[in-house]
Amino acid sequence: MRGLVSLAVAAVVALILLPLSSAPVSAVSLPVRQLASVAYFPPTGHHVQGEFLTFWATRGGLAIFGFPLTEEFEEGGLRVQYFERARFEFHPENPAPFRVQLGLLGHTVTAGRTGGAFTPIRLSQPYPNNDAHWYVPVTGHFISYGFKDFWLSHGALDIFGYPISEEFTENGYTVQYFERARFEWHPEHRGTPYEIQLGLLGSQVARARGINLAGVPQRPGSAVYPEISFLPAKWIEVDLSLPQRLTAWEGDRPVFSTSMSGGLARTPTPTGVFSVQWKLRYDDMTGGRAGTSDYYYLPDVPYVMYFYTGGYAIHGTYWHSSFGYPMSRGCVNLPISAAAWLWEWAPTGTPIWIHGSPNTWR
Repeated sequence: MRGLVSLAVAAVVALILLPLSSAPVSAVSLPVRQLASVAYFPPTGHHVQGEFLTFWATRGGLAIFGFPLTEEFEEGGLRVQYFERARFEFHPENPAPFRVQLGLLGHTVTAGRTGGAFTPIRLSQPYPNNDAHWYVPVTGHFISYGFKDFWLSHGALDIFGYPISEEFTENGYTVQYFERARFEWHPEHRGTPYEIQLGLLGSQVARARGINLAGVPQRPGSAVYPEISFLPAKWIEVDLSLPQRLTAWEGDRPVFSTSMSGGLARTPTPTGVFSVQWKLRYDDMTGGRAGTSDYYYLPDVPYVMYFYTGGYAIHGTYWHSSFGYPMSRGCVNLPISAAAWLWEWAPTGTPIWIHGSPNTWR
C-alpha cells in the first residue's frame, strides 16, 4: 500500500467548487476527444450511434462488446443492436444513465442447463469473502481468482450480472457463465490482456435466431472506427503541477475541484491514464520496512479508490493538511470531505488522467 510521510493529524481543508460554466482548464491536453454521434465499423460493416455508441465507448469498447453485427432494429418490443459479445437494449422508460441495458445472453444460451456447475451452492453461514474467492448468495455461486478480478475491474454487476455457474471446462477452456456473459480462460495468452476473454454470445444468439448480419454502406458524415475517441461521461483529472489539484469532469464540464497532494520526489505519483479499479470505504495502509524510518502504518484510511498496481490510490487524509504540495508516497491525498464526495460520484472504471510535474507552476 502507498501512504504519506507526515503523521500529524490536522484539520480538513475546505473544498473549492468550480463554477459550472467554467471553460475546461486543461481538458484540451487529454488524449481523448468528444465522441462522434455516429461511427462506422468497416470490419463488420455496421454503424453504432447515439446512446448505444456512448455506452459502447465508455463501458468497455471492443474488448468487452466486440464489433457491431447489426444496425439498430426492433426485437421483442425493444430497440436493440447485436454485438459480437452482447446485445444492447434501449429502455426509454429509464432515466438517462440507465436507458441502455445489456441483454441477459448468458441466461439465453444456458437455458435448460441444470446440475453440475449450474447447481447453486447454498451455504449454512455467511462466507468470508477474500482475495481468492467471493460468494454471491443471490445466485449461489462463487467468483474466484482471475475471473473475480476481471469481473470487478471491467464493470462487475452492471456489465456482466451475477454468476450463474461455477467454473468448469467447456470446449477445452475453463469457463464461467454470468447473466450477460461467458468468461473464458485462455492459458495460451497467459500474462497478457487476452488471458481472460468474453465468449461471443451476441454472435451465437444472433445466428441461432437467423438475424441478418450483412453489412451496409457507410453513411455520409459518420466517423470511421478506429478514428473515434471520446471524453468519458465522468473522468478525473489529477494535475501534479504546483499547486496540485484534482478536478472531476462530466464530459467537458468541470463539476468539482479540490487541492490535493501527490507523491514526493523519491516516491512520485505515476502519470498516465488509469481507471478506478477498486473502492473501499476504509483500508489500513502500510509500507516500508518495520523498524526503520521508512516504515508507516495508517489505520482506517477513508474513501479509498485504487487505480494502479502497487497500492496507488486516491483517498482521504487525516494526518496532514498541506494540500496543494507533494506529501505522499505516491498516492493522491485529498481532504476527507473531498474524498467522500469523489468516492460517491465516481464508479469503478472511471478514467483518471494524471499529468504535470511538481517542478512546474500552473
